[in-house]
Amino acid sequence: MRTDGLVALGFAAVMLIAVTALAHVDSRYLTDECGSCHVGHGMSGQPMLARAGEHFCYQCHGSDSERGRMVDEGRLVEGTVLSDIQREFQKVYRHPVGERTGHDPAERLPRLGFGSPAHSECVDCHSPHQRIDRSGSAMRGVPGYTLGGQVVENAASEYEVCLKCHTDETFLQTDRVPLNVAFDFSVRSQHPVTRPSSGRPMPSLIARLAATSTMTCSSCHTNDDSSGPRGPHGSRHRFLLSGNYQIDSEVAESPLAYEFCYSCHDRRSLLDGESFPMHELHILGNTSKGKLGTSCYTCHASHGSTDGPHLLRFVASTVQAETVTRQLKFIDLGERSGECWLSCHGYNHSGASY
Repeated sequence: MRTDGLVALGFAAVMLIAVTALAHVDSRYLTDECGSCHVGHGMSGQPMLARAGEHFCYQCHGSDSERGRMVDEGRLVEGTVLSDIQREFQKVYRHPVGERTGHDPAERLPRLGFGSPAHSECVDCHSPHQRIDRSGSAMRGVPGYTLGGQVVENAASEYEVCLKCHTDETFLQTDRVPLNVAFDFSVRSQHPVTRPSSGRPMPSLIARLAATSTMTCSSCHTNDDSSGPRGPHGSRHRFLLSGNYQIDSEVAESPLAYEFCYSCHDRRSLLDGESFPMHELHILGNTSKGKLGTSCYTCHASHGSTDGPHLLRFVASTVQAETVTRQLKFIDLGERSGECWLSCHGYNHSGASY
């Protein structure tokens, strides 16, 4: 018996086990179960696939013409409606699918230690043997990386999948800023991604959100088009955000300027000072003196902060130490009460309280 036949049979057995456990196969969409994807000998170096990388996925999750070709070839059920994910990767801000190559099915991320940034491929986030319907998590069955630094075969949470690349160890960079978010979500003051919120009153939260709400990475990093496919594939907005977010030191406040923040935090509540009485002054500025307000980003970290409660983290280019004692800090004095030691927007705060 030829050895290549044994190899083929062994590969088929492995595929059968994987598909049985977590099936992408669904007769409502695919006409030939495994055969709709694994065709003949396929391309060299590919597991019996007609195309490599993301271009294989785009056969179904691409344009109408791509899906039409699959229908014509008898590999996809006619009338199947699937999201055009390929279009999302053509946006200005996107995960770099297609810009780096070299995926190895046996690889394990993160790649600890120094080295080139990890690539980004569809299969880094999605298992090709999952169901293609909308039930369950789209990242189910994918390896991940815990906050404790452990590689897990099946990520229990979405953020564990994201941490495969977004950790200190991988040195992944964008706009020359390292995406070291693992530490950001290991601190006391953070958005509730890796654990539920503290439950402290947060008057600015919109009505549908509770003080004990939890979030996922894709609650913020997702499609800017609410009618399009969800997930951090691509966005018109910087940082792959769902909405516009101005982070300059001087900003003319408007619902559009902080569209992203206002999707969870009620604009009227913030401007009315329900959580911090000086929010309006900071956000709107002093129009009588021709001064614009400053961005939420000037004072608040987006992920988490080690500097203080309430995600307080001051941007050094805008906020400096106060000029007398050279202190730069915020002291929490209880509910809606605190003390600032800093210098910003032309004013020196030496223990300014509210």
